[in-house]
Amino acid sequence: MERYLYKAVLTPCGSDGYEASIPELELMTQGNDFADAVYMAQDLLCLEIADRLKEGDPLPTVGSFTPECPDGSTIVGIMALVEGDDLSLNEMTADEAADILDVSRSRIYAMVRDGILKARKVGATLMISTESVKERFNSPRKAGRPRKGAMEA
Repeated sequence: MERYLYKAVLTPCGSDGYEASIPELELMTQGNDFADAVYMAQDLLCLEIADRLKEGDPLPTVGSFTPECPDGSTIVGIMALVEGDDLSLNEMTADEAADILDVSRSRIYAMVRDGILKARKVGATLMISTESVKERFNSPRKAGRPRKGAMEA
């Protein structure tokens, strides 16, 4: 697993939250508050690195941390963990899987426990296989319990 560390500049945008930019890669996003902006910047960085590696573009694992900081802004280091060909595009969080399958997060955990969805733990986060979510989404089930005789056959 390769680690990439880049500088992000977070700038307050009045009551609209924060704008987050990663100047070295010319990336920009925003968040509702400081923590949300940091999360969005980290997510964007992971996706950008995955895309660039997929295209074969060379990327330094540590970006330049120049001291320039606009007035009122804050500089933070954002780390992205990228693993070989897995590149985080092949996985999603339980919340994302729940949104796609239109079920609760606890139902996602039950589906993982029952082997319906494939998943792995990354730290404290359960990452669900995108392919298993696609398979489940493309094979809808009828609502309700199965008939009693259907289980015995």
